[in-house]
Amino acid sequence: MQIRTLALIVSSFLFAGCGHDHHPLEGGFSQQVAGDGEGMHVEFDLESNKLLVHTAPDADGHHDHVDGTYTFDAATGAVTVNALLMGGKKPGTWTGKLTGDDLELSAGTDKLSFRRGGEAHGH
Repeated sequence: MQIRTLALIVSSFLFAGCGHDHHPLEGGFSQQVAGDGEGMHVEFDLESNKLLVHTAPDADGHHDHVDGTYTFDAATGAVTVNALLMGGKKPGTWTGKLTGDDLELSAGTDKLSFRRGGEAHGH
């Protein structure tokens, strides 16, 4: 997993330095949670359709990783994420929209809000 994370970071820097406009999904997105809690952190691989999710940390600070795929429509901001964001007992397909630095995803009655920025926990 560490090699994959390093590859995502390096590809982000290379993409950013090539003189093109920034990709709308560039940079990580941190889940917005109530209070001072830490939520998930999502990183989109801009060279493929893959993404990496750092789950919310446990009480001891440990977190897991979830792999998935995504589609993105730059014209509308529509995003579809195929990953078990909330574990195996929750939906695996999430749809939503990127508006500026805010990413909203929903699956059934479950809704998640993310904001561009932040870092993966403990990395």
